[in-house]
Amino acid sequence: MRARVADIPAVEDATWGAVFSTLYAAHRDDWHFDWTGHRPHEADAYSVMQIRAPGEDVDAMRAEIEEVIGFVNEIVQRDPLNRMVRVDIGLVEVLVD
Repeated sequence: MRARVADIPAVEDATWGAVFSTLYAAHRDDWHFDWTGHRPHEADAYSVMQIRAPGEDVDAMRAEIEEVIGFVNEIVQRDPLNRMVRVDIGLVEVLVD
């Protein structure tokens, strides 16, 4: 199965990085992670995350990602420099390959 977070705007990069790292810490042995940046020096820079995992339980994978997003968004509210922004599950698609 595969989860994809497409067209992450540069302004959301730090927050999605926190989501990515939290998921990576929990699944470094069983999930495969890829994060690619596009147009890094342009005003319209964006990135794409892909996560591949064994199995077909799309609902469970989506629920876990959604839970991590909720946790990270709580941290965003505590960011003392106000550089992180809230993100939502709307950019995430989870599919069976």
